[in-house]
Amino acid sequence: MMIFLTTNWLIFSLVFLHLAVITFLIPKILLQRRESGASIAWILVIVFLPFFGMLAFWLLGTTRIRMFRRKRHRAEQHLVPSLARFRRQQKLSDTDDIVASSLYSLAAKLDDCGPQPGCEVEMYRDGSKAFDALEHAIDAAQEHIHLTYYIWEMDTTGSRFCQALTRAAERGVEIRLLLDDVGCYATKTSFFTSLIAAGGEVSRFLPLNLFSRQVSVNHRNHRKIVIIDGKLGFTGSMNIGDTYLGLGGRWNDLHLCVSGRVVYELQGVFCQDWFYATGKDVAIKKYFPDIRCHGAICAQFLASGPADERWRTIHTLLFVAINTAMERVWIETPYFVPDPPIVMALQTAALRGVDVRLLLPGHSDHFLVDYAGRSFFDELLNAGVRIFKMDNIIPHAKTAVVDQVFSTAGSANMDQRSFRLNFEGNLFFFGKEIAAKLEKDFLYMSQFAHEVTSERRRQLTHMQRLKEGFARILAPLL
Repeated sequence: MMIFLTTNWLIFSLVFLHLAVITFLIPKILLQRRESGASIAWILVIVFLPFFGMLAFWLLGTTRIRMFRRKRHRAEQHLVPSLARFRRQQKLSDTDDIVASSLYSLAAKLDDCGPQPGCEVEMYRDGSKAFDALEHAIDAAQEHIHLTYYIWEMDTTGSRFCQALTRAAERGVEIRLLLDDVGCYATKTSFFTSLIAAGGEVSRFLPLNLFSRQVSVNHRNHRKIVIIDGKLGFTGSMNIGDTYLGLGGRWNDLHLCVSGRVVYELQGVFCQDWFYATGKDVAIKKYFPDIRCHGAICAQFLASGPADERWRTIHTLLFVAINTAMERVWIETPYFVPDPPIVMALQTAALRGVDVRLLLPGHSDHFLVDYAGRSFFDELLNAGVRIFKMDNIIPHAKTAVVDQVFSTAGSANMDQRSFRLNFEGNLFFFGKEIAAKLEKDFLYMSQFAHEVTSERRRQLTHMQRLKEGFARILAPLL
């Protein structure tokens, strides 16, 4: 009898707690006014896995966007007067439009600077060459080096660049390194002891603290930015680590070195992120030196994140580019979990006769993301989208080329996390030169891929389709 009563009491307690979790969390989910897919996904997790769901919601679902926006707004309000002085000097006139198109006009309205002509760009698909160029630039720096990275590994490559920055600091160069606290969670600050001892500053973006309101593992700074003396910039998809060097042969990435007035935009984003993380204002004249432009490329650096109150700039420009495409849309991304607008844009572009192609990994380092992405394959294939998968290589570059005149490369994946949750940064190019290079690169990489067909999709087992279906439900959370 005692065992029976104890069991009943335990069951009653669990049911009560279950109902309490549901009663407390579901209204919170509804009040956040997410997109319906994300809200439904969270509600299903809470209802069917209440205790796991409660923990997951605390870590991943409590967006706290209002808090981020308030803090971001304070940072921007403090820095905008300083940054505006430099940006107004570079404001483009109507006669500067080298690409007379709706995309160029839209891009000019998405930030305070707009596309910048006269830039030079060097593109690196080889990790060793990219890192050699970066180390050479660090060794040549004379005044300051500003860096933002999502991941900085404590390995040979991580040590190599820590030592390079330390050498620069020892000769009087100002060093500021901003690391994302989730991406670099395993990388201890003590790893940079020599750099800090030499006068370098190292800070963490939104450090995790279980006892503060910043516990969320969402809203990460996924950008990869380096600014050398305010005149040279590096950005793209390469983090710092042996993996990104290409050791082991499975990882293939892309990085870019830029010069010209577009570097002001990289510097401006760093200044805001640094102030956001540390409260220190570095938006001063000496970090925005006069730049002479000799290049032939028109480029724009667009940053986006959950604290942006106006536009999801990267998502907006990509969405419009796909919708206005007349000839081709070629996209390479390691993580493909599109939202409904992007799916519709890809489908309608293919139905209009546009050559739409996706280059994806056969298996990335996130299996749930892989299954979620594959769940979109059938509807895209039926519309005429061509999908290529690389089985032996993970293509980590995030690129898109539209109609041979518009292209982009940066940190943003073609997924909902990059579009809505992370802080991202992409370079956009208006003109044929970079588009032609990215197209050539896309075709080269496609040689090592196999094309996904509807016939092969029909051969999937019931279990494989169930996995895709389950991952599809979680897509807004991935």
